[in-house]
Amino acid sequence: MAYDRRVMSRHLVIWIALAIGCRDKGLTRLEEIRATICACKTAECAEAAIKLVPAVQAKSNASSQKIAREMLDCLAKIYAKARPATGPDEPAPAP
Repeated sequence: MAYDRRVMSRHLVIWIALAIGCRDKGLTRLEEIRATICACKTAECAEAAIKLVPAVQAKSNASSQKIAREMLDCLAKIYAKARPATGPDEPAPAP
């Protein structure tokens, strides 16, 4: 029984090492850009960060698409905060 656990542990360690070592560098860069965008407080900051995306050489797969969706969600939240509460033709609310 102890032998089986050692073999399983070795397989787990090898699998983790391979997973970390084979990580797509483009995907890692997209995650860094996503973190930057989501940390931004202004639309200008987020727009500057999102301009870095085309320079990233990442494979298009489910992971990169998920990161892109999360970037756009953060950008939408920032835009929603920056949007005025009233329309341009509506009177301003009383103080």
